[in-house]
Amino acid sequence: MSAPSRSAVMLHAPDPICRAGVVSLLRPRPEITLVDAAGPAVDTQVALIVTDTVEEATLRLLREIKHTSTARSVLVVADIDETKLIDAAECGLAGLLRRGDGYLPDDLVNGVLEAFSRLRARLPGPVEQRLTELSNREVDILRCLASGLDTAETAQKVGYSERTVKNVIHGLQTRLQLKNRAHLVAFAYQHGYL
Repeated sequence: MSAPSRSAVMLHAPDPICRAGVVSLLRPRPEITLVDAAGPAVDTQVALIVTDTVEEATLRLLREIKHTSTARSVLVVADIDETKLIDAAECGLAGLLRRGDGYLPDDLVNGVLEAFSRLRARLPGPVEQRLTELSNREVDILRCLASGLDTAETAQKVGYSERTVKNVIHGLQTRLQLKNRAHLVAFAYQHGYL
């Protein structure tokens, strides 16, 4: 019989006592491998964020995880504010647990569901949605193009090879169904990236 597969979980807990408690609960679990955020880069499946409240630092961390990792963010929080919860969801939150009792009050659940319904009604079409998923590298290259730099100058400025710059530009044009670099830059301006 083969050993069960293990999921790599990176723990983010600003409170050292809370962190120690979560580590003591998760470390013995055979299906979990805890990964140290300060250690070597490892492909993690889950980013577990344990905090008292959702603050701006928590939202920044969620955005960073969304843009730099394939990990799914799960938030374990003691005090849940509906507005901050919606902000967290917009930053890429995949799951939520309330610390302590694991129960979310009906009024909070209903409020969040209503807010998601309103948000979903305002979502742009498929092409515009894909634009919101631009990587930092893509945005950096778009900024260079908007400044009038050619491929060689862009490569030198962002520290990538010319081939990588060309591949990124081609990938953006293909993914966004745009005709040329000028069309790509105009589209990025229209959608607030430049």
